Amino acid sequence: MRGREPQTSAAQMPQAAMRAEHDACEHGMAINGWQLECLQLSEGPFESHLFQTRFEHLQLIRERTNRALLKRGAGWAGSVVFSLPLAASGDGWTGGRPIAYPSGLLADGQDLPELVTPVELDLVCIALDRQWFALQADALGHAALAQRLRRQEILVIPPSRLHLLQALFRELFCEISQRPAVLGFENARREIQNAIIEHIVEALAASVSVEPREDTPRKTTADRARALALADASETLDIGGICRRLSVSRRHLQNCFLSSYGQSATHVLRAIRLNGVRRELRHHAQLGVRVSIGDIAARWGFWHWSRFAEDYRKHFGELPSATVRDGKALPAWQSFPAVPKTDNAWRR
Repeated sequence: MRGREPQTSAAQMPQAAMRAEHDACEHGMAINGWQLECLQLSEGPFESHLFQTRFEHLQLIRERTNRALLKRGAGWAGSVVFSLPLAASGDGWTGGRPIAYPSGLLADGQDLPELVTPVELDLVCIALDRQWFALQADALGHAALAQRLRRQEILVIPPSRLHLLQALFRELFCEISQRPAVLGFENARREIQNAIIEHIVEALAASVSVEPREDTPRKTTADRARALALADASETLDIGGICRRLSVSRRHLQNCFLSSYGQSATHVLRAIRLNGVRRELRHHAQLGVRVSIGDIAARWGFWHWSRFAEDYRKHFGELPSATVRDGKALPAWQSFPAVPKTDNAWRR
């Protein structure tokens, strides 16, 4: 993770916000207090619906996305993040391992694992102040859980406990959608926060601690290929060149990507480079600087103009010229080409 560490606390955030996004990068940027990178992996126009609200000691987020994303980042300082999918079109991936739906995870907000999400995902995230959360666990009679929280253990909730949590959040979001004004009453917000804490603590009391797991050997190989392909956009290697550099066969490299990202090496590397072009176009558009789309595309290894334009349209649902017209700048700390860390953990 590069750049400044987020210092925003839950109490410093706006009370509630709902918005729709049509760009994966902007979706990640829209989560208050987080530094979240989102790269669109699957093809087609991106659409997300994001709800977030803050309570005194926690932040509640619901994000619904319609494309597979490569996500990594960090929550605000001092937080732990609990993630719970309400619905998913399939499995996700982390560290070269599949994430079976449903899976509930509590992890350090400053050390979140890199994830590849399913195409369709309805995800709830609760970011909590770690020390306050440990005190609540103590007060509710779960001293052992409080100690595990203070030790910054990674906790996985068994599937049998997830259904009650899913039911709670479905009911909560249904009420909020029908009566959003309820969030304007302090007593109602306090009761909502208490209900969330009580349910999460009860579920986490039956959780299993897991050790941080290094990436699989295949994920490590895929990430080395990813680093080679993106180390210098002006010298983009093709799959054959990457295989020669890594001394692996094309078939082995494809298998490494399929078992790490759920997609082929060709698709993942092209998607990352297309996102690189998109970022540059949006950045120059925000600055009001006229640039050659063809030059930027060529710098990222796309030398065939008509093929590039068609690949771009197929991936993002618009031509690059439309991105230039509507572009918005991305902050300097976002850097998709960086190699992901190798201490991901999700599964037991």
